Amino acid sequence: MTKTAEQPKLLNIYQKLVEIRKTVDVFVKDSQGYGYRYVSGAQVLKKIREKMDELGVLLVPIVLNQNHSMFNYTVYDRENKRERPKTDFVVTGDMKYVWINADDPSDRVEIPWQYMGQQDDISKAFGSALTYTERYFLMKFFSVPTDEDDPDARDTKTRQNGQLDNGKSKKASENQLKYIDALISRRITADWPKEKLYEKLKETMGVDREPSEWTVEEASKAISIITGRFE
Repeated sequence: MTKTAEQPKLLNIYQKLVEIRKTVDVFVKDSQGYGYRYVSGAQVLKKIREKMDELGVLLVPIVLNQNHSMFNYTVYDRENKRERPKTDFVVTGDMKYVWINADDPSDRVEIPWQYMGQQDDISKAFGSALTYTERYFLMKFFSVPTDEDDPDARDTKTRQNGQLDNGKSKKASENQLKYIDALISRRITADWPKEKLYEKLKETMGVDREPSEWTVEEASKAISIITGRFE
């Protein structure tokens, strides 16, 4: 009697995601920009794409809506030693990522998410928003930390964790504050004018200083609150 070969066990989407998670360990901050080191999107995708292909898992980003604002301001041109006008676009919106089991497309997991980006061209702002969002979505979804012993931890010349070399907290940038103001402005209603929204935000953050005095960490916290759990 011929023995029938045992069929491989089919995994559902959750089991496949667990298998993908097993292939990633720690990401190293391998890219640099604006004085900071960060994890590149290429590194994140390289870690998981091969396993996704092997298991037959698709990740589909779906944009649900979009809001955009334009900011005109001046910057100092060091080369020409004069101020020049500059325009930035901020793009934000709601989206979701959908993990799909290619062996059974009805077997899927949907994760609500948000995207945001800022560039001097609106299409570039949208593109960078999706790029950065995908990177951080994957890192947070798989609960993978960045390496604490990466060059960022050894570099005493660059800013680290929003602080200067002398340990003092670095003030929030003008672009951070403009971004916060744009997010706040989107939530203005008759019952909630901008001043009241800012007071609520400061209360939620546990600070009583004006935004112009916030640190990088406080500005980042403010953005997280507004885009996540600020009511």
